[in-house]
Amino acid sequence: MTTNTYSVGLDFGTTNTVITTITPSGERIHHSFNSDLGDSRNFRSLICYWDEDEQGMPVLDHSSGPYGISDYLEWGSDQRLIMSMKNYLGDKSFSRTQILSRQLSIEDMIAHVLQDLLAKTEISLTQSELNVVAGRPVVFAGARADESLALERLGRAFERAGLSNVEFAYEPAAAGYKFGKSGNAKGLVLVADFGGGTSDFSILKLEEGAERRYKPIAHSGVGIAGDRFDAKIFDFAIAPMLGKGSSYDSFGKSVPVPWQPGNFMWHRMALMQNKKDLQYWKSLCRHSYEPEKIKRLVHIIEEGLLFQINRLVLKAKEELSRQQTTVIDLKEIGLDVEIPLSRQEFELCIRDELEKIETSIEDVLKNAEIESGQIDQVFMTGGTSHTPAVRQIFIDLFGADKIRGGNEFSSVADGLAEMAFDKFTANYSHGSFG
Repeated sequence: MTTNTYSVGLDFGTTNTVITTITPSGERIHHSFNSDLGDSRNFRSLICYWDEDEQGMPVLDHSSGPYGISDYLEWGSDQRLIMSMKNYLGDKSFSRTQILSRQLSIEDMIAHVLQDLLAKTEISLTQSELNVVAGRPVVFAGARADESLALERLGRAFERAGLSNVEFAYEPAAAGYKFGKSGNAKGLVLVADFGGGTSDFSILKLEEGAERRYKPIAHSGVGIAGDRFDAKIFDFAIAPMLGKGSSYDSFGKSVPVPWQPGNFMWHRMALMQNKKDLQYWKSLCRHSYEPEKIKRLVHIIEEGLLFQINRLVLKAKEELSRQQTTVIDLKEIGLDVEIPLSRQEFELCIRDELEKIETSIEDVLKNAEIESGQIDQVFMTGGTSHTPAVRQIFIDLFGADKIRGGNEFSSVADGLAEMAFDKFTANYSHGSFG
């Protein structure tokens, strides 16, 4: 490795992106981002687009992460906010979309986020040689996600951002790699990484010796995580206030308002802010038996309040991790509606998702050909790991005394950086990050 080589771990997540750099001398830089919203290691994986007027012609510009949030909140409905774009990577039906004055591909949008991220970290693409290991889920999100297509698109996005020769590693394996270098790690460890789009699991075995690294044994994953839980809260608690379950008059007959929950995932809702969808809901409102409900949805679309709805749902989910009840107050977005929600109701909403997560855990045990009792430790990372019903699955399977955690939002990026550093200093002996 040359003296000017930096090792970079980049965890591009559905909800958040985190980056860690290790300098040639071995200094660990845990990049953080200071904005109007405060200081955080999390760079939200979203992007705000707007058109600038240059000599009478619209030119698309953008900002990402917390800076994109600030711009969107300041300028409002004239902007387009795109969230959870990682969920489109494996979707064959999605190629390009119209964003104001330009058509963009999923690779374009992700590349823009990565370019903004690198600019804020002041990592030079020309003055230093970069060895980058980036995270990837075990299974990409989506009902019929094309794994090869998703990885190809992700690779192209990194290239367009100026990052070539990127090596990808499973995200839970990276978190386990970092955990394996701690003095607290031992034996067989199951790593559970809960992101915004996927829940991924790896079983790793601690290798003997001073380096204390883990060898990957088996992996599994499921396209269910924080975003799906958010959508369930939205569909159960908020959607009925916006027209779900109501009816409209169609040539003298009462017809249910068409409501497809899949269209109200965060990555799809961002694309509703267009004239066609807006006119559709306005037309439906004129014939609705409960027009005040549809008017609320029209208000949200017209005023560009998607991110504010997202924050209210996240707040409710976080509060239900600490307490039994909460209230979603839509007055924050100009609607005089308060919606009570209990932890019991939330857990009933996500019952099917919890069963699929448990099945994926059982799959990784089968793939490793071991029983749950043989696992020495369980390392849980990611925001959804704090959800009580999720945590209870692991307690029931492995026992509370085996559960470990820490650095829930940064352990993957830190592990990826350690992998990159060890790989390019010839200390990584496994030959593959998978």
